[in-house]
Parts: sequence; structure tokens; C-alpha cells
Amino acid sequence: MKRVPGRVLLFACILPAYFQTTALLAAGTADMLTLDAVITAVVTNHPDLAISDLDTAIAAIETRKLAGILDATVNASIGIRDDETPVASDFQPEATRIGQISGGISRPLASGASVNAFIDYSRTRQQFSSPLAAQLARINPTYRGSISVQYRHPLARGADRPAYREGLEAADADTAASRLRRELVARHLALATLNTFYLLLSSEVSIRLADIAVDRATRLLDYQHLREEFGLIETADRQQAEALLATRALELQEARALREQHRVALNRLMRRDPGTSVSILANDAAAAHLQSLNDVFDIAATHRPEFRILDAQLGAAMSRQRIARDGTRAQVDIVAELGSMALDRNAGDAATGTLSPNDTFAGLSLEFSERLGNRTADAEAQRALLMRQRVLLERHQLAEQVRDELATILTTLQTGAETLRLAWVKAQAEQDKFDAELGRYRDGRSDTATIIQFEGDLHGAELHAELLQLSLLLGDRQLAWSTGVLLAELGVVIPEPASASP
Repeated sequence: MKRVPGRVLLFACILPAYFQTTALLAAGTADMLTLDAVITAVVTNHPDLAISDLDTAIAAIETRKLAGILDATVNASIGIRDDETPVASDFQPEATRIGQISGGISRPLASGASVNAFIDYSRTRQQFSSPLAAQLARINPTYRGSISVQYRHPLARGADRPAYREGLEAADADTAASRLRRELVARHLALATLNTFYLLLSSEVSIRLADIAVDRATRLLDYQHLREEFGLIETADRQQAEALLATRALELQEARALREQHRVALNRLMRRDPGTSVSILANDAAAAHLQSLNDVFDIAATHRPEFRILDAQLGAAMSRQRIARDGTRAQVDIVAELGSMALDRNAGDAATGTLSPNDTFAGLSLEFSERLGNRTADAEAQRALLMRQRVLLERHQLAEQVRDELATILTTLQTGAETLRLAWVKAQAEQDKFDAELGRYRDGRSDTATIIQFEGDLHGAELHAELLQLSLLLGDRQLAWSTGVLLAELGVVIPEPASASP
């Protein structure tokens, strides 16, 4: 960690007077608002966070939706059928009437397998044209019942059910990313508030210096009136002083108008009435030391939600890639089935007979299916791969953008202390020059044009130094924002999301 020479001592010398002056200028009927209080009001009341809460709730629904993959499915049917067909023999039934009730339940398992149970019960009555054929039919009507259990286990596509397991991983990652976007929204609101807050401070500085300049120009004009009465100056000299006063009065009005714009903008960020009075007080600068670019980037990579969002998106992309890869595999299932059945002329015996171990059946089969070409699955796999690569590139791009952002702020802070010192030296020199020239003017050894020019140089130097000082304070806060620790430094707590339930 490197200390910038002179910066701490310089800030220690100039900041107390600056804050005291700012406080006196801002004093009014309204309560004093510090930066942390303003940011807290913004993140508490701004509607962007409410929208983000809904986005998070919507993302969480996908997890519930995927959990439904393991929900059991129940089916049932009941029906009758009457078949009357031409026959080639008297021993064939000329009409068959069937009544059937069937049902089943299917339960997918997280392993990719599924367990299915089926039950079937039917009544069949056949009608013959020949009495002999009717007598030969041993059971008519017949009642038939069956119960079976089937176990299906995938060996290739669907093994371990990636659509469920990886889908849940992807959905959880999307939900986490959505929650982090809420934090990102709060960060963007904090940055907008930070900049507006310091714009309002800068307009207060401009008003204060414009007031001083107006007072200086007024005293000069009064002096010119006095000298004109005694015939010591020409009318043109007095008119030059009047022009100077008009210029400074215009600058004062422009500064006041700019302050009103910034005040309204800050009120609207806090969701307050535009006409509400605002009195603000600058916080002490938090950063007294500067670190290397790599050090502050490591802090940013840990604390900025943008990186954690992309990490979550990368996890979701990898899960979806595994799902898509599973879709390119062939369907190979092993199916085992066990059941029992009963056939009887009595309805009750047929129903209870299905529970008897005497009439059972069992089977084992291997099923294979493959879509020729499989272009849809291949395209999904390629798309998932490209999405993963895109997230990786976005993370690299974000890292470079953050490095550029941090490098700019660090350079400003590292060079700003010396620049500010020299700006105050110049302001003091301009003050001394103006005072000396004013003395020469009173002695009649200078002219009005020169004194007005020197006054302009003094006003410009004072304004430059004051605004440069404010920009360094803002730079400290922007560095904290860029590293992702501004809200923590200010003690601002992002409010918990409101319930998204209707």
C-alpha cells in the first residue's frame, strides 16, 4: 500500500475550513443531509428496486417449475365399446361388447429412472349366431383384471436426469444473478446520487465565490463613483466597473439557477417534492491512502456485483451446456416389468384374482431410439457452448473496463494533491497581485482595465482551486464506488426485498 506524499497533510489542513464554510452556506430551515443519508433515502424509496424485486421473484419461479419434473402423473379412463363385424365362420363372434376401466401412476426419479404402476379391469361379452358356438365359449361374459409395475432406467440420454439436476443448478444461478442485479441497481442509484450530491456542492461553491466577486465588483464601482464625482476618472472607467458588476451578477444568477436544477434532481432521486428545501453537508473523505491498480482491482473483483453476476451466469451456462450435451445422446433404456392378471366369469373373483401369485408375468427389455441427423439437439449443444464462451468474454471485457475506470481515478488522485496545492498557491498569488495592483490604482499608477483584468484572474483562480478541491473529494468517493465498498463505507444498508406475493 503506497502513501501519496503530502496528501493526508494537505487534506487535513484544507478540509476543515472547507466543510465549515459549506455548512454555513448550506444552513437553512431544512435538516442537514449527509451523503449517506441521501443515498439511504434514494435506495429506500426508488421504484427501480421494486421492479428488481419482481424480477427476482420471477426468476425463482423457474426453480419451482423444474422441481415439478419429479411430480407424479396419474391417469384413468373408463369406456365401453360395441363391435359388430362380418364373420366368416359361425364360430366367430358376430358382436363383442367391452366395458373397461383402467388407470395408472407414473413417478419420475431424480436418478433418471421412472416407476410406473398400471391397473386394468374389463368385462367382455361375445354374441354368436350359432348356439353351438355360444355353448363352446367357456366363459361369456368374461371379467379380466391385471396389475403391473414397470421400472424404466436410462443408460444413455436422461441418465441422472440432467434436465432436472442441471436445470435446478441453472435456475438457482439465475435467481442468484437476479438478486445481485438488485444490488447492482442500488449501486447505480448510489452513483447517480453521489454525482448529483457533489454537483449541488459545486454549485454552492460557485455561488459563494460569485457572491464574493459581486461584493468585490460592487466596492470597485462605489469607488469609481466617488472618483468620478471628483473628476479623477472618465465616464468610461466607471462604465467598465459597471460592466464588471453586471458580469459577476449574471454569474451569480447562473450559479443559483444551476443549484436549483441540482436541488430538484436530488429531490427527485429521493422521491421528494421538487420544491423541498435541501441543505447538504459534505462527509469527510474516507480514503487517506492510495493502493496500486492491482490491489484496488482485487477489491473490486471481490465486492462488485457485476463480477458475481457473471460468475452466476457462467454457472448457469455450464449447466445448460450439460443439458444440451445430454440431448445429443441416443435413447437407451432398460425396462423391467412385473405383474399379475386374472380371468374369470365372476366379476369379484376377477378383481381379487389379480392379487394371486398364481397368474403372474415378468419381462425385461432393452429399448433403443435415435433421431437420424439429430440437428435440433446438435444446434442446442452448439448454442449452449457459444453462450458459455460469451459469458467468459463478457467477464474479461468487464475486467478491462473496471481496470480502465480504476486507473483513471487513481491517476486523478495521485496527481491531484500536488495540482491542488499549486492551484491554491496560484490563487494566493492572484490575490496578492490584485491587492498590489489595487494599491497602485488608488495611487493613480494603474488603469481600470488592468484592475478589472486582475480581478477576473483572481476570480478564476479561486474558482478553479475550490472546484479542484471538490473534485478530489468526489474522486475519493468514486474510487470507493468503483471498488464496490462505497455503501459499506457509508453504512448504507440496502433494504430487504418486499414480498412479491400477490
